[in-house]
Amino acid sequence: MKTRLAKRWIYYLTVSVIIAALVLLALPSVQRAMERAKEEMRPNKNQVVESEQMPAPEESGQPQKPTHYEKIAENDRLELQFRSSDSAIAVIDKSSGYRWESAVPLQDVETDGNELWTASSQSIFHLTYTDPHLPALETQETNFALERPKMTTTSLENGISVRYELPRLKISFDMSFQLKGNALEVTVPGQSIQEGEDNWLMSVAPLPFFGAASDHDQGYAVYPDGPGALSYFKTNHPNYLNPYRASVYGADTITFNFFGREQNAMLPIFGLKVGNNSFMGIITQGEYDANILYSPSGYLINLNRISSELVYRREYEAVKKDGNLTKKPEKDLIREDHTIRYMFFSGKEADYSHMATAYREYLLDEQGVIPKVKKGEAVPFGLDLLMGIKKDQILIDHFIQNTTFSEAQDMMEDLSQRGVQSISANLLGWTGEGYMSYPSGYKPSRKLGGTSGLAKLSEYAKAKNYQLFLQDNYVEAWKGNDGFSSRKDVVVGANHFVVTDRYSELFYLNAGKQNAHFQKKVLNPLRKLGITGINFDGIGSQLYYDYNDDYPLKRGGTAKQWTEMMEKSVLQFGGAASVGGNGYSLKHSSRLFGIPMEDSGFFFTDETIPFYQMALHGIIPYSGDPQNLFYDPQLQYLKMVEYGYMPYYQLTMNHSEDLKDTIYSDLFSSAYSNWVDQAVQYYKEMNDKLRTVWSQTMKEHRKLQDDVYEVVYEDGTRVIVNYTPGEVTVDHHVVPGKNFIVVPKGGSA
Repeated sequence: MKTRLAKRWIYYLTVSVIIAALVLLALPSVQRAMERAKEEMRPNKNQVVESEQMPAPEESGQPQKPTHYEKIAENDRLELQFRSSDSAIAVIDKSSGYRWESAVPLQDVETDGNELWTASSQSIFHLTYTDPHLPALETQETNFALERPKMTTTSLENGISVRYELPRLKISFDMSFQLKGNALEVTVPGQSIQEGEDNWLMSVAPLPFFGAASDHDQGYAVYPDGPGALSYFKTNHPNYLNPYRASVYGADTITFNFFGREQNAMLPIFGLKVGNNSFMGIITQGEYDANILYSPSGYLINLNRISSELVYRREYEAVKKDGNLTKKPEKDLIREDHTIRYMFFSGKEADYSHMATAYREYLLDEQGVIPKVKKGEAVPFGLDLLMGIKKDQILIDHFIQNTTFSEAQDMMEDLSQRGVQSISANLLGWTGEGYMSYPSGYKPSRKLGGTSGLAKLSEYAKAKNYQLFLQDNYVEAWKGNDGFSSRKDVVVGANHFVVTDRYSELFYLNAGKQNAHFQKKVLNPLRKLGITGINFDGIGSQLYYDYNDDYPLKRGGTAKQWTEMMEKSVLQFGGAASVGGNGYSLKHSSRLFGIPMEDSGFFFTDETIPFYQMALHGIIPYSGDPQNLFYDPQLQYLKMVEYGYMPYYQLTMNHSEDLKDTIYSDLFSSAYSNWVDQAVQYYKEMNDKLRTVWSQTMKEHRKLQDDVYEVVYEDGTRVIVNYTPGEVTVDHHVVPGKNFIVVPKGGSA
């Protein structure tokens, strides 16, 4: 018995010694990790060089007592104030007296004693950086209050410039604040940025807490998720795990997963409404390398805040020696100038409708957008015609004729005879390669009627004053197709590998080389056709960097090449169109395709709003998804009425069974004979009731009650849409269930 007990005690003692040894071995690593966390999360007094303008931080780590604000600029509408102790700013809207501050008043900060977030809420900027010597990318975040940078100020006309030097990180940059009319402009010059060898700058978020609202404030945030999204301030909310962070104009990395994608941020805007005051931010410079960041209350801190995030270095996937992938920061800094313009609204103008109006004026006044919708013109009937497509076979691919050029003319003439007054037609798969086989060439398919058949169709459309676009894709390319080199003509990543899918079948094309090819090989052969222009598939919905050795391009450079192609189409044919509506595509677009009606469905989003549509209605006509491909055509029809879309169908002369086992089997119901009656019925109702507002801008959009919405146009006409099954009464006007009414200004429905 004693022997057994002795053995047991020896066993326990041995296990204890092993555990103690393991703890001792791990302790230095744990201590180093804790020390590093402290290093990153709070300022180290021994490392921070204090500004001569600032007293030393207190021992507790709490934000120092700020100095008073001083007025540094003023105009008829705004007053700009500056606080020298921490460079915090305040903007006073003189029309209402409301005060917008970059630093949240300490009495309004609800952080439950969390010093880190108390400091964060006082910071004029947030900043991310990385150590390039680490084997894998580790991005660290810090802010003004934690770093206590040295500041040097320079007076500017109507504002001030501040240089921030962060001694611990050896990173420095300038940020200026200037009043310009009804706006505050915040600029970070790219050439002002300096960094050391051990810490590389990744991003800067100016004014991350500007105007931040508490749970008790009445209002909402606006962000460009799809057509636009709105999140109300709430007293009861969960703790969110992630914010809304969207790269302007789409993800900055190419993905081949086409399902479950989040909606693009098609416009570089964001906004906040607090009570009877609001602001809208527009990234007017450097938007190609910027994110929109909305953090609802419940994400890390109980404050609702929205801002831009300026990207100065991107990450990429590198291959390690063992063959595994790891993320690394790019070597070169993106030295782009960034400017964010904050516009202010008060009273009845403090809503998303007036934000959209202001953005429309910005497009017209500063971005060169010219209205393409003529006053009083009929609502166009959007008609996509799938002409031909290839079906893969073992020896030779089979070309399927879905609609010939002569049949397309017959369909348009039939629609005209049925009372359709205006048609905006778009031909898919009109070349010998067929639809979705890229590069598709430029020669009209002989099986569809050849060049003479397309010429006859274009002459007919021109005589009838119908739009006729030829859709093509100069972004994607499939292995095995002629017209491109899978080594020289394609997009290359920062890791110097060709960007392709997992099967090396699908590639993306270098925009510079495609622009040259388009101008030399495509425009001239089509010059005699009386078409409206080329419809550029893909350029309005994605944007990327390209490290092609022959033609390297930043995102802005890629957009410039694409818009030059659109411009050439306008010069030769009179127009151009874009599939997808990213902001850079608007200047040269005569029509927009594929404009979404829904947001991405983030948990904190409360409403989808037609911000995008409000900015463009009456300026550029747009369509969404084809009505014949929607599960509930009546529901989609009402959404089209509310959002100002044209009626739109994607049809074929032959039945869609022919498309089985092709790459476009999604077009499951397309026969013209099956859809023409319904299509004409919807078109006539829309044209009869909405023709007077088709060429007008949207003035207001608002929710009247659950599933009942109202749109007000520039002449005061009201369109009330009722999605509920029962009738509703609005201002003595009865709106039938699942229907809409039009109320002229001062009149009755």
